[in-house]
Amino acid sequence: MDDRPNSYPTFAAELVEARATLGLGDEVGLALRATRHRLGLSQRAYAALRGWSLSRLARLEAGAERLRLGDVVAALEGTEYRLALCRRAVGGPSPPPAGAPSPAGAALPVPVPPDHWPRTELLARVRDGSRRFPGHRDAEQVDFPPQWWWNTEATRFGTVPPHWSAPVPWERRSAPPEEGAA
Repeated sequence: MDDRPNSYPTFAAELVEARATLGLGDEVGLALRATRHRLGLSQRAYAALRGWSLSRLARLEAGAERLRLGDVVAALEGTEYRLALCRRAVGGPSPPPAGAPSPAGAALPVPVPPDHWPRTELLARVRDGSRRFPGHRDAEQVDFPPQWWWNTEATRFGTVPPHWSAPVPWERRSAPPEEGAA
């Protein structure tokens, strides 16, 4: 078996574990990040769009389980996700399958399966493991360190090459400065 930290068996086990430990707060944060990613917005831009402070959005993305239920439901407004209570079959007749019409005629919510979230959202962290990459950028697993690491950190003693990267898209690098920008 390969001992490298970015080997497939290691990441497969980490992904299975990450999916198994997802809580409601984690999934609310992932839903907000998915919405930001779809819109291509940073936390600051998305918070401004929603009329929130940056710290409120950061709290929702990092630990929504500590917030009031009303705040969590309101945070999911305007996204493609919503909070739903689903009944587990513990005996007796099982509930109708997800998406089947309810007795009132409305469709039941479809629970989000654990494999809905991209593995990069579950596993990709900056090198110290403290936080995720920006939600509006695509993170990717790298086998070979990116050029910036070779230019800035490779010669430092004890530096560890990154296993994940979130490169800035080329069109953003070469874009002319916005009018009024200093």
